[in-house]
Amino acid sequence: MGRINLSRWIGLATAGATAAGLVLVVRWLAFQQSRSNARQDAQFDVNTHESDKTLENVWVVFNPAKQSDTEQFQAHVEEVARSCNVSHIEWIETSEEDPGTGQAIEALTKGASLVIAAGGDGTVRAVAASLAHSGVPMGIIPAGTGNLLARNLNIPTDDLDEAIRIALGSTFIHGDLAWLRMEDPDEVGDLTAEGQLIREARERLDANGDTIAEDDEFAYTVIAGMGFDGETMANTDSGLKKKIGWIAYVISGVKALHGKRMKASLKLKDAVSADQSTVAPDLAEHPDAQADEGDRPDVEELSDVPARTIMVANCGELPYLVLVPDADPTDGLLDVVAVDVRAGLLGWADVAGKILAQGAGWTPLDLPASTGHMTARQCRDVKVDVDQPCIVQVDGDPVGTASTVHVRVDESAVDIAVPRQ
Repeated sequence: MGRINLSRWIGLATAGATAAGLVLVVRWLAFQQSRSNARQDAQFDVNTHESDKTLENVWVVFNPAKQSDTEQFQAHVEEVARSCNVSHIEWIETSEEDPGTGQAIEALTKGASLVIAAGGDGTVRAVAASLAHSGVPMGIIPAGTGNLLARNLNIPTDDLDEAIRIALGSTFIHGDLAWLRMEDPDEVGDLTAEGQLIREARERLDANGDTIAEDDEFAYTVIAGMGFDGETMANTDSGLKKKIGWIAYVISGVKALHGKRMKASLKLKDAVSADQSTVAPDLAEHPDAQADEGDRPDVEELSDVPARTIMVANCGELPYLVLVPDADPTDGLLDVVAVDVRAGLLGWADVAGKILAQGAGWTPLDLPASTGHMTARQCRDVKVDVDQPCIVQVDGDPVGTASTVHVRVDESAVDIAVPRQ
């Protein structure tokens, strides 16, 4: 029997893996391009409605730190607005103490017919929270690093004029908002919760309004997370973000790959049936799952769910990645995703492959021997308990360290301008 040429077999295996990877990447790029083309043709494919409200009192809440020349930016927005028959715009700046919540409340007290958030995801989140259930719609001019809600709503991040026209248009969605509360946090971050900012602004401006959130509730429009997700956001260098954009999150994420593995307990209210999960195995298949009969049980409890990170999504797309395919900002549901990784970098590579396959339009395989698992579940309300304190983030901003969080969906909370179908 001849000797085995080990180097030859290693070379063949490497070539095979490289070829498979290239096929996956090409497939992913082709799928992304086809979806991009479809979006350009169909624009936003969820239920939209046309508004007949006149734009006589338009306000822009803007983050001056996102503009190198604020006067030039304002002049450009006003020029495009005039082409949309909007003759005047009121401007109000955000601050380090208030990223836009109180400013949007002030706009409401002065009779705003439309409030536009011009900034990053933090500005968008703050304005959306203030406008919730006010009856006043919201526009978005993306000017941040991630611009995640804008991406999910097909608002261009590289065409300022078109983004302005969309913000001043008449096509809207009834967008959901999510609210997160940390229970007995070990550490509280520098950001003040939108619930508290709304109350303080109303008291300061003598403004009326229903109580839509408690003082310790943080609003978000895209995704919240704890564990690896929170570590990544907390450790992203702000200076690097300004230089290279969202890739700074990737660099921070690589540094957080060796984070601790958690055991989580989940309590889901109004959970969707298991067959609607897009990434197997579904959490409902966990041996400790308890649920009432019916497609949407009142309460479903799971214990000892292994995870490196747990995310609760209102939207599912990140730059160049589809993280949660079923997440829809208009469906009145939260998408809970637990990511578990074993075997270190091999497990993360397994998860990355599943995400790429998912983004390429394939259903990822999740075999018993897999070193990386992604499990998904939909509900209206979730309580997450983990066995160790970890960093919690909302829309990219770390808000503190806790072992328990509560998240609820606020269905159809705010009308948001989107591209016309």
